[in-house]
Amino acid sequence: MLTADRSIVADGRDVWSADAGAQTLVEEAVTVTVTERPKLVTILYATETGASEDVAGALSREAEAADLTATCQDVADFDLGDLGELDVLLFVTSTTGEGEVPYTAEEFFETVESDDCPDLSGLRYSVLALGDSTYEQYCEAGKRLDRALATAGAVRIQDRVDCDVDYEDTAAQWRGSVLAKLIGEEAAKPAAEAEIAGSVERSPRYEPLTARVTENRILTAPGSTKATRHIALEFMDEPPVYAPGDALGLIAHNDDGVVDALLKALSFDPATQVPSNGRMISVASTLAESYEICALTPRFIEGWSKLASSTELEALQSDDQARIAFMHAHHVIDVVRQYPAKGVSAEEFISLLRPLQPRLYSIASSQRVTAREVHLTVAPVEYELHGEARRGVATGQLALRAPVGSQVQVYIQPNEHFRLPVPTTPIIMIGPGTGIAPFRGFLQERSCETSRGKAWLLFGERNREFDFLYREELEGYLSDGILTRLDTAFSRDGSEKVYVQHRIAEHADDIVAWIDAGAHIYICGDAGMANDVHDALVQAISRNKQLDVGGAENILNTMRRAKRYQRDVY
Repeated sequence: MLTADRSIVADGRDVWSADAGAQTLVEEAVTVTVTERPKLVTILYATETGASEDVAGALSREAEAADLTATCQDVADFDLGDLGELDVLLFVTSTTGEGEVPYTAEEFFETVESDDCPDLSGLRYSVLALGDSTYEQYCEAGKRLDRALATAGAVRIQDRVDCDVDYEDTAAQWRGSVLAKLIGEEAAKPAAEAEIAGSVERSPRYEPLTARVTENRILTAPGSTKATRHIALEFMDEPPVYAPGDALGLIAHNDDGVVDALLKALSFDPATQVPSNGRMISVASTLAESYEICALTPRFIEGWSKLASSTELEALQSDDQARIAFMHAHHVIDVVRQYPAKGVSAEEFISLLRPLQPRLYSIASSQRVTAREVHLTVAPVEYELHGEARRGVATGQLALRAPVGSQVQVYIQPNEHFRLPVPTTPIIMIGPGTGIAPFRGFLQERSCETSRGKAWLLFGERNREFDFLYREELEGYLSDGILTRLDTAFSRDGSEKVYVQHRIAEHADDIVAWIDAGAHIYICGDAGMANDVHDALVQAISRNKQLDVGGAENILNTMRRAKRYQRDVY
């Protein structure tokens, strides 16, 4: 799923946070009181990491416990023809990248945001938006959906709730409140909320397993500007089942050096005991294991501004752009150093932090080949800030603090929307940089088949000499016929930068011929690249088939619905 050092996108605290446009809609739209039980409650979710699915699943179980008839499904599987017939819609959606809609939800969003959206005046709804407050377009997918449904005439059962990555409590409150209204409560009283939200125990999102590092080597050659690594992990106990396209979640820990520097800046005794998950633990241990101590959040800035009596930090509360810029340019320790506060206790400080989230990495192996092992392709995040070297929390852990023989806690995150077709189907794989990870797994999987369809890989990086990841393996797959075609784009090797989307343009007719022959297309990498690749595919189809852009987009949309066009984007 994710091959960069990113926390899981999920949810958190504020209702109607920092969105003047959405706030205006709240004032103009109607929030209704439910006067009779709905015949059917439709619960839809749009997810990238599984968090939205977990919340929707808990809501479905709680609805059934409250004697409501409910259906729960991924929005990708929802029949858009039924949209105008819905009575009650409860929607849980995450936001990916910089305000992007989860890929599998794009068609639904396009429909409700279009002029052709059916009249939804008979629909009652509520939206729970999951996001990450360190991003400028916080919970933007949920905000977009809420605006679109209101514009189409739908009426709110309850105002949208926006959640940060520590979403569980807020999501439970939203579930309890909306269900209380659906079963006839005039107001969602805290007692009613707690009773309904707790009626069915929530299942954990992951079950951490212990894995031992068996390989940790640099893939790039000396002279590269990167140090991309291949990491192999062996499960200590019975290995979980995973499929090519799935992701591995890492239970991340902070660097002890960063913890020590923060404790020093705060003048905290590392042995000071603080409550954590129902037990007392040293502040040093809880900061290392349980809290996000690098990335700034609006909550931390707000809380620290009061503790430090800082008018400069306080001013950021009313200036969204300035706050986002400040968050990008500072870590927690920078704020502690630049805006000192006196008499702050360890418990007070920790109360301003959000939980340390797992990180997801696309799996770069097939279990049919590696058995008890799972492989990753990791590019360490390294940069300088305020004169100090800074590293990504999880990539730093894997690259520098996970030598062979060490152990980490991990779990499997299934990705049902990034799956290989039957072995005889042709596939086109587009994955620059660490985006190659799942395609290495695809090729390993195909190597186990006796009958295989054609396979075409488009891979890009900076320099052929230094950055050709898994070169020997890929050339071996070519010679064995497992990989039919390999096209590369090394952006720094020529006078002009060349990327994978340029190779698509160069080979447009071949791309379309493969599509016409039934090929499935897969894209893995960052959102900017994925959008450029999508545009290149649209142009290739448009030119080859003499269609306008809309006609070419329709072809890709048809492929998407048929699961022939899949993306794993971060």
